[in-house]
Amino acid sequence: MSESFDYMRKVCMIGAGGSGKTAIVNRFLTQKFSEQYIVTIGSQFAVKTVSVQSHTGTEVRVKLLVWDLAGQERFDFIRTSYYKGSKGALLVFDVTRKSTWKELPKWIAETESALGTRIPIVLLANKVDLEEERVISKEMGLKFVEDNNLNGYLETSALTGDNIDDAFKILAQATIL
Repeated sequence: MSESFDYMRKVCMIGAGGSGKTAIVNRFLTQKFSEQYIVTIGSQFAVKTVSVQSHTGTEVRVKLLVWDLAGQERFDFIRTSYYKGSKGALLVFDVTRKSTWKELPKWIAETESALGTRIPIVLLANKVDLEEERVISKEMGLKFVEDNNLNGYLETSALTGDNIDDAFKILAQATIL
């Protein structure tokens, strides 16, 4: 039996390798966290439908085709081909690793270059459950979103599930407005 939906949107998970993109997608799909780290080779693909409010205030169902793109530099040559048709992106960084923060402008530029346009992007500050190891503040994240005209900012934890569902709903809503 096929699930009904009002919109179908391809969205990408982008950000440095090890920032938690795959863990976020897995939490979104299964509501569970896996301690096991597996490097994404090229991309992985997942589908889930969410309900959001349209610009008219009515509830609509958006089927998200989530492409989890490999963040490691060695996959740069293949990654851009996966952007085609994307209507939005979740840009993920690890709040405990400054190197993932410093790469954020690169990801925005890569997305725009691959698509020839700006798509809605929501910034996710991931691994906020590791508060004692945190090196990137919430204020820094909010300023980055403002300075780069992004569509939102959320502090997430794939471990606890904090704001994971909200991230996908905010992105889904941004892709239909």
